[in-house]
Amino acid sequence: MKRNVVIVWMLVLPAVLLVSLLAGGGCDNSSSRAEAHGTNILILSEKNFQNEVIAAKVPVLVDFWAPWCGPCRSIAPVVNELADDFAGRAKVAKVNVDEASVLAQKYGIQAIPTFLYFRDGRVVDQVMGGAPKRELAAKLEKLIAESAASVKTAEKAPGR
Repeated sequence: MKRNVVIVWMLVLPAVLLVSLLAGGGCDNSSSRAEAHGTNILILSEKNFQNEVIAAKVPVLVDFWAPWCGPCRSIAPVVNELADDFAGRAKVAKVNVDEASVLAQKYGIQAIPTFLYFRDGRVVDQVMGGAPKRELAAKLEKLIAESAASVKTAEKAPGR
């Protein structure tokens, strides 16, 4: 009898999982995706990109990703940690390339994940593919230091 139950479950369980995935109940529940991000992660769209990134007074790290991308999902916890680590000193944001394809095209995103570093509204660095947290953080630290140095230089300029 146990053997029959095991065989039935072996046949039924994959079918239930398949139906669940097709019905939208799989691992990626896009409607609640923002809730899975850390509290300091900015979710960018074509509507808020200008204000949150281009007009930002601090450096911005933008993660171009997609929900179906395995490497993107693997590195998501690292991106969340960076957002928390750099809160108040830099912004860390995400762009879902499926929902904001115009931004992905504008910035030439051809592979994901791709990380773009912005300072003063311009892309100043980039990392394609997964990277260790220390590498992503070091680039952001460098931008913060450069931004602080340029502010000090501007304050010392004659006529201030």
